[in-house]
Amino acid sequence: MKPKNFHLMYFSPTHTTRRILEEIAKGIGQETTTIIDITKSETRDRKPPVFGNDLVIMGAPVYSGRLPKHAAQYFAGLKAEGALAVPVVVYGNRAYDDALLELKDLAGKSGFIALAAGAFIGEHSFCSNEFGIAENRPDKEDLDKAFAFGRKIARILDGIGSLKDIKPLTVPGHFPYKEIVPRGPMDFIEVTDDCDGCGVCVAACPENAIDETKKYATLTERCIYCCACIKACPPGARIMKEGPLKGVAKTLSENCSARKEPETFMAGH
Repeated sequence: MKPKNFHLMYFSPTHTTRRILEEIAKGIGQETTTIIDITKSETRDRKPPVFGNDLVIMGAPVYSGRLPKHAAQYFAGLKAEGALAVPVVVYGNRAYDDALLELKDLAGKSGFIALAAGAFIGEHSFCSNEFGIAENRPDKEDLDKAFAFGRKIARILDGIGSLKDIKPLTVPGHFPYKEIVPRGPMDFIEVTDDCDGCGVCVAACPENAIDETKKYATLTERCIYCCACIKACPPGARIMKEGPLKGVAKTLSENCSARKEPETFMAGH
């Protein structure tokens, strides 16, 4: 079975999810029809296509064991008629909890048939020079495993005659999903005197949460704590302040240092 169109769809503020999905796509070896980057609201505000004879690799990072809110909302609004999906989540070496199940369920409710799924590791949003949490991941080993996962998907596609041949896909997780505990606005980013006004942080932020007119201060009511602006800042002028989130980063660096490996799941297994 060969889908007519092949799409990558991802929410990826710090680009780790994008890198994993691109490597899976290389392994599948089918030319990508479209890339739908839903990181920015401009894309999420546009009506997505209805997917038919398509294969969609859809991915998002894990935030506290669940999907990012705006990514979940977009995935919930998709429409498919017999299209195939490969749900993928990327987490920062702690746990992916219910996020992969959540993404698979959203795909199913939208009409997709899940062919395979994966949970990969990427550098944690709170990783810094001070607190290493899955630093520099995905690394070569992770990307090799993503490519190999893509090759497995390609072999499955070759062995399928019709959609009826696809058996149910089972992934870890619990329903009801892990409760999302509201944090409320939190002022946790400091802009130091090293800021040169380049504006890279503004482009990096997925929620338009940086105010250029106020010395590139973060609009806390919009911030989703992805730290994309911190990681993207060329002079390193954006840093995490002392406070609760820095305490979380410290705890994660102490308790989640043992390397975890990607997990993949195939329909019928």
